[in-house]
Order: sequence, then structure tokens, then C-alpha cells
Amino acid sequence: MTWRYPRLQVYLFRCENTMATQFKRITIISYSLCLIVISSLMTVLCYHIFVFNTFATDNSQTQAFREVSTEQIAQSPIKDARSIIEVMSYGCHYCAANEENLAEFSRTLPPGSVFTAIHITSEDSGLAAYAPIFATLEEMGIEKNVRDSAYNAVITRNVDLTDEKALNAWLVKNNIDVDKFNTLRQSDAVKNRLSTMAAITAHYDINATPMFIINKRYVVAQDSEFPQFAQRMLQLLKEDK
Repeated sequence: MTWRYPRLQVYLFRCENTMATQFKRITIISYSLCLIVISSLMTVLCYHIFVFNTFATDNSQTQAFREVSTEQIAQSPIKDARSIIEVMSYGCHYCAANEENLAEFSRTLPPGSVFTAIHITSEDSGLAAYAPIFATLEEMGIEKNVRDSAYNAVITRNVDLTDEKALNAWLVKNNIDVDKFNTLRQSDAVKNRLSTMAAITAHYDINATPMFIINKRYVVAQDSEFPQFAQRMLQLLKEDK
């Protein structure tokens, strides 16, 4: 085909190139946004599968809520009746994200109530690898002070605190006496803490974190935004059966 208007031909050619370039940019941006959305959805899906589905065997109760039997309550290794116990792990980013909310929530509990955290302790869970570190820091009375640093090391900086060299470097960075830590880690006091945490983990069949044990009776996972979830925990804490 012969064009009678060369300038028009050039103009149309440039328009086509411009449109093609813009289309490519839109396609790339759309593809990137699609990947971000899919990644977010997969994260939420995995959380629901591996955390909430823990309780899916009982169709009469919600996936994020389980009530144990009266016999199990009587045999519970938990000592405090009016209590909320968070089962967490230094390798759990949901636990880390909740830390400030839980600290604030614990200050609003009614008198006579106890809020505490234990580290998941089980041979069947990779999240339990840091339990000896948690127990030792607790015995030293400094666990709460360095918990954020432990979360940051494991989750954000991918430091393997189960490696002796990496652990010692982390201890030094946080001004923790390495010799005292390593000596105390082998003590009966720390072994007893680990034994208690393992007993609670096993008794309530917990294999994911974070989980909350309320009044030795209820085992719940967070299934709503924190303000609403906090009210739900408070409601269960106040129940007297």
C-alpha cells in the first residue's frame, strides 16, 4: 500500500510506538500488583490452614476456638485458674506483630488475673527450637527486656540463634553475660521451666503459634482485629463455670 501523505504515516507510526510502550508499562505494573495481592492472600491462607485448621476436627466449634473437657482442666499443668497464657515462639512473626498490643492488653486485666507467655516446646515443631533460650532468659529475669531483640534477630535478620556462635554474638550485643547464660542454661531451674512449657504444649495439643490458653479451659487463635480479639479474650477470662 502506498501512502499519499508521508507526514501522516510518520505521525501514525509514532502514535503506535507510544501506545505500545504505554501498554507495556501498564502490563508490567498490573503484573506487579497482581503478584503483591497473590503473595498477601497466600500468607493469609497459610495462616488459616496451619493455625486455624488446628481445631477443624471438631465441627461443632469454630476453627479458632476450642474448649477442653472438665477432666483436662483438672489435670492441667497450669497453676493459675484465672489466667491467659500466650504460647509463642521467637520464630513467629505473628507473635512479634502482637507484642505491643498484648503488653497494653495485659495492663487492662481485672485484679487477680494473670497474663504470661511461654515458648512452644515440642519435638514436633520447628518453632520450638528457641525454647531453651527463652527459658534461660526467663530464669535470668531479663526475657521480656530482650524479647523484641530476639524477634528481630530471628525474623528480620535471619540469625540462627540455635547456632552457638551466633547466639553468643547476640548475647554480647544485648549486654548479656555469656558465661552466666551458658551455665544457667544447664541448670535444673531451666530444665524445670522447659519441662513445664512442654507439659502445657502437649496437654493442650498446641502445634502452632500464637495460641492463647484462657482459664485453663479455652484455647483460642486470633481470628479478628486485635481490639475485638482482646475483648473476646477478656470475656472468656471473666466467665466463671
